[in-house]
Amino acid sequence: MAQAMKRLSQTKAPAFSLVELLVTLALVALLAGLGVPAIQGVRTKAHQAVCAQNLKQLGQGLLLYAGDNNGNLPGTHHGGSSYWIEELRGPLGEKYDRIRISPRDPKGAQRLSQGGTSYVMTARVNAMAYVNEFGEVDASEPVYDNLNRISTPSRVILLFLASTNKGTSPSEDHVCGDITTWPGFRSEIWPDAFGGKPVGPGDQGSSNYLFADGRVQNISAAEIRRRIENGDDISKAY
Repeated sequence: MAQAMKRLSQTKAPAFSLVELLVTLALVALLAGLGVPAIQGVRTKAHQAVCAQNLKQLGQGLLLYAGDNNGNLPGTHHGGSSYWIEELRGPLGEKYDRIRISPRDPKGAQRLSQGGTSYVMTARVNAMAYVNEFGEVDASEPVYDNLNRISTPSRVILLFLASTNKGTSPSEDHVCGDITTWPGFRSEIWPDAFGGKPVGPGDQGSSNYLFADGRVQNISAAEIRRRIENGDDISKAY
């Protein structure tokens, strides 16, 4: 019995060969590589959902503001006027700081500290953006400064997710450039915030949009680009 135990103790455990070790390391690396995109995908979906909820609550704040102001929407910082996000501080209450910043926004911390927002309002809430040389609003340009006068609210986008090119001050609260071209749209708005690539044409992934009827819709960047390149001015109607 003692001899058997001695022989058992002297028996060596089988060792990995170099090939087996390399195969094991390759499998571990493969599994890790498969896991990272999955984790990133879950995080992106979570950010998209939180951002959509933010927009939904901002839409409720706009409805409350309009209800208290004969249908009028808050103006944008155009020509020294107030900031629309500041006008919602009262209606939004304690939710104000939490919902004005998108979890996807890489400049979120700066915007939060400076009083800005991750979301930009359509320029069409400010009639002064569409006056001619005589100080008259161009009749061909629809103005959406009053919810009661928007004939098709389900087709009018009020809020967009701001482009990462936008500044972080409160004055950067609206679309201030031409978005009838794809490059122009991308300079103002972030169409591929969710699932897009860091570099490229910006037509992969999607973004969230708040419509005048309070509805939030996630729209693919490819669809937005197609509409714009077909000649649609989605600042007028989507």
